[in-house]
Amino acid sequence: MSASLRSICLVASLALLSACQPRTQADNLADLDAKLTNGADNMVNGAGDADEAIALAAAGGRIEKAPAAVETKHVAPAGHALGDLAGSASASGQGGSPCAKNVKYGNEWADRMPEAFRVYPGAKLAEAAGVDEAHCTLRIISFTTATGIDPIIDYYYTLARRAGYDGEHLVSNGEHQLGGTNPKGAAYIVFARRLANGQSEVDVVANAQ
Repeated sequence: MSASLRSICLVASLALLSACQPRTQADNLADLDAKLTNGADNMVNGAGDADEAIALAAAGGRIEKAPAAVETKHVAPAGHALGDLAGSASASGQGGSPCAKNVKYGNEWADRMPEAFRVYPGAKLAEAAGVDEAHCTLRIISFTTATGIDPIIDYYYTLARRAGYDGEHLVSNGEHQLGGTNPKGAAYIVFARRLANGQSEVDVVANAQ
């Protein structure tokens, strides 16, 4: 992946996750419903099969099937640099939060993701960022994998549910998005799309509560 995360990822995610005050599930799902994306290619090569086996083991030998994707007409805008997105999200005044403008970059943030939302087993990390403020604990990772879209969505859905999150699965314009919240106000969003080279490209955004 290039050194950028999709604008849909950060604009939607920072709006959802960087607010310092807890939000209701309805509010979160409204954000998700306005900005989610698809990617429905199930091709899996040998490397993808191996990664799926590792993922199955990591999930304790059982992976649940995510809800069927609901088609949405909302289209993701073109990608922008991560820093530009963070700045624009901050300027938009979402919750008056300093999260966006204080995002820092480095692969170490991948290890600081909540356990349920870490890099998919066997995937190649492309980019990671995050921020730790008194009321803002944002985590962002981007990676590529040979595994198909459905197993990735199912994997994160399974781990999210076990960690106490709900999950909504939408699809639009060739991309998938799985997102949800937990009763404590934490939230996550997984964006997944199939590339022309047969790889899946995935962005995961979560707050660490």
